[in-house]
Amino acid sequence: MVEEITYKKYYSYLFAFFYLVQGFVQGIPFLVFPPYLAKILGNKYDIAQWLIVASIGSFPWAIKLIIGIANDKWGSKRLGRRFPWIAGFGIFGAIWWFIMAVYLPTDETIYVYFAIYYFMTALGMAFADTALDGLILDVTPKSKLAKVQGFTWTCLLLGMGAGGIILGLIFLSLDAIPTLFILTGVLMIIACVSPKLIKELPYYSIKAKKFGRDVLKIFAKRKNWKVFLYVFFGAMTGLIILRFFNYLILISLGVISVDNTILSIKSGNAVDLLGWDSTFYVLNGIGTIIGSMTAGKYSDKNRRKSILLAYIIYMPFLIISIIPFVLMGDFALVLIYGLIGQVIFGAIQGALVVASQTINGDIARKEYPHLKTTYYALIISFWNGGQSFGQLTGGLLFSVLAVILFDFYVLYFILTVFCAVMLLISFVLFRSINPELYEFEHLIEGEEDKAYFA
Repeated sequence: MVEEITYKKYYSYLFAFFYLVQGFVQGIPFLVFPPYLAKILGNKYDIAQWLIVASIGSFPWAIKLIIGIANDKWGSKRLGRRFPWIAGFGIFGAIWWFIMAVYLPTDETIYVYFAIYYFMTALGMAFADTALDGLILDVTPKSKLAKVQGFTWTCLLLGMGAGGIILGLIFLSLDAIPTLFILTGVLMIIACVSPKLIKELPYYSIKAKKFGRDVLKIFAKRKNWKVFLYVFFGAMTGLIILRFFNYLILISLGVISVDNTILSIKSGNAVDLLGWDSTFYVLNGIGTIIGSMTAGKYSDKNRRKSILLAYIIYMPFLIISIIPFVLMGDFALVLIYGLIGQVIFGAIQGALVVASQTINGDIARKEYPHLKTTYYALIISFWNGGQSFGQLTGGLLFSVLAVILFDFYVLYFILTVFCAVMLLISFVLFRSINPELYEFEHLIEGEEDKAYFA
């Protein structure tokens, strides 16, 4: 039997702070690196190379399973099962932020160095996050889980905005990006040490032989692969469509041009480009907050309906998102639709993520109470692997299509169809998962869910 402990209100604030800083760590590479790259390389950069760098940087999030397994097996009687891993990898990642602040080249080799730094800082944050996920699942009651997931996801997005937008704009305009890297490293250390204030479950040892058998059983069950694959395909869309929707708006407004794979700034400079990206991200973030909080609220009432609704809205909107840009030629109309589109994309993606992660957490706790960090980390690894593979596939697809097609609008439409197909596959796989693994018992036993997508 798994012992439960009293959930303290301040735990939510500590989780929120961790995710806020994690937002810094993810938001600065995503939002600040591209315009900083353009500034260093003369107001231009290679989109295809950057997408490869981004896929390398996101790879640590796809191998979280390694630490999930280790974290469930080993810990410290004095420091707890989770805390040593959170603090240790947090400090490791912070060190690489400090190294990046000291040296970054100004020629074409910058892509290689960015890939290394991106990978190492993400490795520290991703592995620390894995242990924190386990801590959240350890101490959070089922009745509060969706709300906590929605709260932390919102803070993650706010952190990405605060780090990538506010601080990014300030430090880029002051030509002081290395100082931002140092600040991020310091905050990362604080965020990864503060969970020591959370009371963990009593430490207990797990026999290696039994642990190994239990881990292998996870991979042997067909129902688990349904979960892994629905997560993988569902994650392929978010990052790639966000980046290309931004490009679509900026091309339509005449801010940038794309020749083959080279993005060039036509109006303004790198700071202006970050300003545009920041505006888009703020609106996308507002949508994400709305979608996350709404999904968190309704997922605490009905898990299945919430995620199915997110899928059904997301897929058609992807495909029709190009239409207004083709029909509208006026600057103001294009801008207005682009801004509204950012909010809608953010809301749908936020709802899908929160509903999905809540369900994944339920499955982990129900099926593997003593291996929940391992199982949840495996699910998150597939999610992040999907994001990484989506960016890599999007970059390669873009490289091929950019040579064949000269119209970015056609290229964007093909990418949205590709993303919609990935979501459809995810949708079908999710529908095959037994609701008893994640849904509330009173809904399984009652009549409420029969008429909904039966």
